[in-house]
Amino acid sequence: MLQHYSRPDRWLARCGRLECTVVERTIENAPTFMRGLRALYVSDTHVLPRTQDADIRALTDRIAALSPDILLLGGDYADNAGDALRLFDALSALRFPLGAFGCLGNNDAEAWQSPAALSEAMTGRGLRLLVNEAVTIPVKGGAIRLAGVDERKFGKPRAAGLYSDSPTPGVYRVLLSHYPTMPDVKPDLMLSGHTHGGQFNLLGMTPFVFGFEQILRRDMRPMAVAGLLEAGGMKLLISKGVGASRIQLRMGVRPEIDLLSFA
Repeated sequence: MLQHYSRPDRWLARCGRLECTVVERTIENAPTFMRGLRALYVSDTHVLPRTQDADIRALTDRIAALSPDILLLGGDYADNAGDALRLFDALSALRFPLGAFGCLGNNDAEAWQSPAALSEAMTGRGLRLLVNEAVTIPVKGGAIRLAGVDERKFGKPRAAGLYSDSPTPGVYRVLLSHYPTMPDVKPDLMLSGHTHGGQFNLLGMTPFVFGFEQILRRDMRPMAVAGLLEAGGMKLLISKGVGASRIQLRMGVRPEIDLLSFA
């Protein structure tokens, strides 16, 4: 059953300013080597042509002030390449002990000529784009196996084979997937976005409750609209994200970035 928020955030805002709430979340029962680690998840920034450089700096200053060990990005950086570069340029000034990684969103697939072009732009600014690939990040006493998959609207997400489909001692499996649809593997933690928390929430009803985006493609159906929950034997976080495309308005859905603490 599709889960959705029953308690709106009582928030009405135009998008583009990148204003957001920091939501602190605890990932419980993490392996010993993960405990104490802090990861910041930022999704769906949707930087616009009218977004001021000062707004981008305000967001990156806030990210820096949180001092995460690792930055994870959920895609849909901007609706055109030039605005995405403004965000990447600002992020390039920041340093994270375990690095900064992101996945591909559907708007990114439209904004860039190819995933390779986006990857090159991000790599040149200290960010790593993961498209159906994975990296191993050593942490004290173990490792994070971080995978990122292609977006679903134009691409072909494939996580199978990127890491073991069953728990492995000393390895914590994290999957970045822009779309919150069931993957072809079961990681320990999956981070998604895309839904914008429903973007419009009226007494718990959002467009996704009525099958938005699923009429023509059933594989678009999200496992949930927002929040941290258990799904299919894994922990799943679907961030409400920061911005929006097309209709530049949120109602009852507060923009957010998510600070994850492992315990």
